[in-house]
Amino acid sequence: MYSKCSKGSLGFGGLFSFFGHTTNYLARNRGESVFLYEEQLKLPMVSMVMPVKWAAIKSRSPKENWKSQLVSMYSGSIEAIFAVESEDDGAVQVVKELQEELAHLEGVTIKVAVAGPATTCSQKIANILAALRAVSPESRYIFCMDANCKLHPGTVHLMMNELENDASVFVATGYPFDMPPENASIWARRRRSQSRHQPPPAATRRHPPLPPLIAWTMAQFRYNCLSEFLSNRSTFVWGGAMVLRRADVEQNMYGLLDWWRKGGYSDDMQVQACAQDAGRMIATPLSAIFPNELKKDVTFDYCWGFLRRQNWVLFTYSSWKNWARHMTLLFLYAVPNASWLPAFLLSLASLAEAPLRPARLTEPAVAIHLAACVGFLITFHAAIAAIANMCNHLSPEAQRLSLAQFTPFCLGSSLLMQSALAPAVTIANLLNTSMEWGNIRYECRWGRVVEVQHPHSSPVRVSQSLT
Repeated sequence: MYSKCSKGSLGFGGLFSFFGHTTNYLARNRGESVFLYEEQLKLPMVSMVMPVKWAAIKSRSPKENWKSQLVSMYSGSIEAIFAVESEDDGAVQVVKELQEELAHLEGVTIKVAVAGPATTCSQKIANILAALRAVSPESRYIFCMDANCKLHPGTVHLMMNELENDASVFVATGYPFDMPPENASIWARRRRSQSRHQPPPAATRRHPPLPPLIAWTMAQFRYNCLSEFLSNRSTFVWGGAMVLRRADVEQNMYGLLDWWRKGGYSDDMQVQACAQDAGRMIATPLSAIFPNELKKDVTFDYCWGFLRRQNWVLFTYSSWKNWARHMTLLFLYAVPNASWLPAFLLSLASLAEAPLRPARLTEPAVAIHLAACVGFLITFHAAIAAIANMCNHLSPEAQRLSLAQFTPFCLGSSLLMQSALAPAVTIANLLNTSMEWGNIRYECRWGRVVEVQHPHSSPVRVSQSLT
């Protein structure tokens, strides 16, 4: 049985106690279910909607992640619908392999839906809509997910329980726990320029791999959002793992399908907007945090594009309330979040002045700031370690997460890097109303996508496609 917490926030200080108690509890009770045996025999069917674009997956092992999503402790029927833009997508072959490997599983059906090129919304939303058209009539829940998370054995039970027991919940969601591979390097671009057949110089082989700064910068962005999981009710939705009632989706509750079809870009931000504008709850189960190993040797260009896309969704909206919330988040990301780098430089200046003015180190402002920085790094490192330990207990048969490379130096460096990039990313998006994702360019005006351009084709106006 998964432990539950009160709806009130635990606060930053309660982060360690929560993950510590949860880890111990799960270690003793990881084999139990949130449902009784009699209830498991009557569990409803769940449709896993998986919009896929193989070239855009950032996970190192998407096939293993998909297996974890299909092979679970859930006793009800599961249908997995992989939705692609075209049959030429590289994911189709991998899905066929999964169909063969998992053919022995009872109650699990794997399908492929082809959406075609998107013309009125983002390609991801077009894929979701195509998958929804293939959902079985017997299904009761829609579980939207992507390849960037490895589910725990009891995740489907956990998410279903939130919706079964609380009618005020509109959506249940989780979040990825990104981890760069241990052998990742910050010198990805440089290494790629070397010949594949030429071994690295002896001097290079003697030195251990450098800290994967760029990959950790991407992970650092994810960690900032984990604060939403201090409570099991929040204002946050992640499209990589969100569960909706099928009836709510098919009835177009709160106009969700219309917002998706007509110029929608971000599937999860629109679900979040519908829930918040209607006063419905968003469930964030405290153990719905899923490990995800990033690709090896993430380049700066890849990291920059990722941060820009994550920031760009804040410029999309469906109502003025939604716009106000996004602008608040944008300000918090671009201004307070960007203060780490200047604060660090001021601290360095104070330390550099110490040999000339030793009394400088005893000044309250300098001492308090240095103590706060060191305390934060230690606290944040311990919190990340606690989350990794919780994931290890939730998936005891999976490969254990290792934090051997996650040093305070790496944490501090990546924190400063994302602090420096935050205002630059925001300014870049303010000056550019278009975004490219998966080789498709989207033009946005007044919070909606107004133009879509696929490779080797002319731009398509959304207004013309809708008519």
